[in-house]
Amino acid sequence: MAEKKVALLVDNRTRDLAVSVLIAHHLGQLGVEAELQPLEAYRAVLAAFKPAMVVINHLTASHLVRWSHRLKELGVLVAVLPNEGLIYDADDLRFAAGRYHNHAHIDHFFTWNEAHRDALYAAGFNNRTQIHLVGVPRFDFYFQPWSRLFARDGVPHPRPQVLCCTNFVFAKFQDLPRIEGEKFLQVFRRMPKYQNPWELVEVNHRCRQRSLQFFEKLLAASQFDVLLRPHPHEDANFYRVWAERLPADLRSRLRIDNTTNITRLILECDVEVSCESCTTALESWIAGKPTVELTFERHPSYFHPDVGALNNLCEDPAQLAKMVEKALHEPPPASVQAARREHLRQWCNAPSGKSAEAIAGIIHRAVSDARPSFGSLTASDYRRGLTLRAFNSVGWRCNYDPLLFLKRRLFPGAYAIKQHVHEKAIIPRDVSEARLQLKQALDSPATKT
Repeated sequence: MAEKKVALLVDNRTRDLAVSVLIAHHLGQLGVEAELQPLEAYRAVLAAFKPAMVVINHLTASHLVRWSHRLKELGVLVAVLPNEGLIYDADDLRFAAGRYHNHAHIDHFFTWNEAHRDALYAAGFNNRTQIHLVGVPRFDFYFQPWSRLFARDGVPHPRPQVLCCTNFVFAKFQDLPRIEGEKFLQVFRRMPKYQNPWELVEVNHRCRQRSLQFFEKLLAASQFDVLLRPHPHEDANFYRVWAERLPADLRSRLRIDNTTNITRLILECDVEVSCESCTTALESWIAGKPTVELTFERHPSYFHPDVGALNNLCEDPAQLAKMVEKALHEPPPASVQAARREHLRQWCNAPSGKSAEAIAGIIHRAVSDARPSFGSLTASDYRRGLTLRAFNSVGWRCNYDPLLFLKRRLFPGAYAIKQHVHEKAIIPRDVSEARLQLKQALDSPATKT
């Protein structure tokens, strides 16, 4: 029997590529070929690779819902593997489980936690979709042997390294043309509690500005080196402009990094600082790193008390340096550590380094009996497939636009989102390098991280 192919669509090269390569590694061990392509190439992968299954991170947009039914007609299996899977609010979870996906065709849904799984069941997915509780595959990198990929460099640091993770994804729309925000926020208008979705933008924008006061106080303390990590969907230039205005001595202790995998940064830091409730705090618990959580307006969409209760909360910029120093030298009480383990069990399926392997096993069993038929592919399908293969052969992004740089310079607001989409898309070299790095990590002696 010919080797089955699976198309793994990668949303963001910084956040999602490494774990997609890990899943591909496990699939290869089972005799399944995984083709990694950017999310934006979703239509082109059909004719280009004729996969038995396509794995995507969401099917919430109407054009992706229509595409899912096209895959059903072809006999291509559809799987959803979220890359953002923590929804604590019960109303938000019910809406996300039901309305977001009600009309999409999904054969397999991989969930991070029991709450999401149960919400999908309640929405009726058990009648047409196999739901799998698998946890968070990218958390596998906090466990051996996968953590070798992000092993410490062994270079001693003269000062403690404080990793500050921002999470102000909505803030940028306050500074962009209104139409860009409306495109992004239109889905929220369907939710009863978000009849004014621009409130999310305005709050996020204010909190982002407030966060700079915390960072400046931390830098002024002088005993730390600060690594500022913007969320993958933020515009890092906002922080670079701010950094350029800092006094030279403060700037010398600051580094802004929006490209390195977050797992490496967490494993290499001494303390992690999150901006209200953020998945990076949970990752830091797994890695055994002290955490401090900055609090701003405590808006329910950004601050969750159950997570905050398990972190050291800081609401005053003047107190941040002291709290970081204390976190460095005073481990959390045993009761807090136990509560963190329970939270990780409940919301992340008790991470153990086995999630990607479990996903690969499910995919392997699913595609073993798949018999897709590509006889109804159209001329447009083949044109897209040939274009994708041609772009891959010369190392271009699937959404390559030679004039985008000029357009961005001439019309910065109108092309800001397009620039972001262009930059987050993987290229063949990214995939090759990530595969090689994983192989080298597995071939190397065990490294303590």
